Amino acid sequence: MEERNGVRALFHSDSPIPTYGIGPALINGEYAQGEIPIVVATNETAMIPSIARGLKVTKLAGGIETHVLKDEMTRAPLVVARTSADAEEIKAYLDTHYDRVAAAVNATTRYGHTESIETITDNEERRGLYIRLGMFCGDAAGHNMTTIGGNALINHLLERFGEKIELTDSSSNRCTDKKPALVNKQNGRGKWVKAETVIPQEIVERNLRTSAEEVEKHYLWKIIRGSELAGSLGRNAHHANLVNAVYNATGQDTANTVDSSYGDTIIEARGGDLYFAVDMPVIIVGTVGGGTKQHYAQRHLEMMGCFGPGEPSGSHARKLAEIVAATTLAGELSLIASLTKGDHMKAHTQFER
Repeated sequence: MEERNGVRALFHSDSPIPTYGIGPALINGEYAQGEIPIVVATNETAMIPSIARGLKVTKLAGGIETHVLKDEMTRAPLVVARTSADAEEIKAYLDTHYDRVAAAVNATTRYGHTESIETITDNEERRGLYIRLGMFCGDAAGHNMTTIGGNALINHLLERFGEKIELTDSSSNRCTDKKPALVNKQNGRGKWVKAETVIPQEIVERNLRTSAEEVEKHYLWKIIRGSELAGSLGRNAHHANLVNAVYNATGQDTANTVDSSYGDTIIEARGGDLYFAVDMPVIIVGTVGGGTKQHYAQRHLEMMGCFGPGEPSGSHARKLAEIVAATTLAGELSLIASLTKGDHMKAHTQFER
C-alpha cells in the first residue's frame, strides 16, 4: 500500500502514452495564429502520419481558419420544491431576477462570471427545477468553478425560499457532464469552435491522391446517411480519436472526449476545390489547474504557446481549443481522403505491426 498526495493506493505508476510532436500546423485563428507545433499522445500510432499529412495539406492550402463561437462552461444545479406552486414561484424569481442571482454566482470567483441561467421544470410532478448555469471560466476548464457557482446559486435560493425547497443537488445531469446528451450538441458546452479550409484542386489531387467530388461522395454516404441511420449525435469520422490525443498530451480531463465527439464534419466540392470544415460545440479545455500542472502537460502546452493564464483572461484556453479543432480537421481530412482510395487499413497494418 502506497500513499501519495494523501491518497492510499495499492500502487502508483506514471504510465506513459506515446507522445509525438507533429506539424507545424498553419492556423489563422482568433487566438491560435501562425505556425504551431501540435503535440498529441495516443496508442493509435497510425493516426500520427495521418494527422501530419492533413497538417501538410492544409498548410499548402494556406492554413486552417478557426473561430471560437461560444465560450460557456455549464453546471446544472437541481432544486426540488415542496409543491408545484412553489416551483413556479421559484422559477419566476429565477427568470426575473437574473442580475441578483448572477451576482451571487459571480461572488465566488475572480476569474469567471455568469453568462446565462436557464431553468426548466420536470415533466411529471412539475416540482423539479433544472437550472443550467453557464459561466465564462477564464483559462480554466471550469468543472470546479461552475460547481462552486452552482452551489452559491442554490444557497441564494435556500436563503429566500428555504421552507419551500425539499431537495437540492449540485449537478442534475442537465449540464451534461461526460455523457451523451442532445443539450450539449444544441447549446454547446465549454468552447464551441469551427475550423475550416479550402483546398485547391491541384493540392487535393497531388497530395491526397483523390478528388473533391470523391471526398464529398464518401462524406454523404458515410458521414451523413450512415450517422443518421445510427442515430449518432456526431456526424464525423473520428473526432474522438483526435480530441483525445490532444487531451492526453495537455493534461485535460479525457472523459470529456465523450462530449467532444459530438462535432460535425462538413465537406463540399466546389468546382474541383475542396471545402472542409469541422464544427465542434463541445471542446472542454483549460491551461491552468487540474492535470495541466503535470510536468509533461506544462511542457507540451508551452510548446504550443498556451500554458498558464492568458492575457486577456481566457485567451490561452481559447487558443488551445482552436488547436484542438485544427488538429481534428487535419485528421478527419486525411482519413476521409484515404477512405476514397480504399487504403485505410494499409496504414494500420503498416504502422501497428
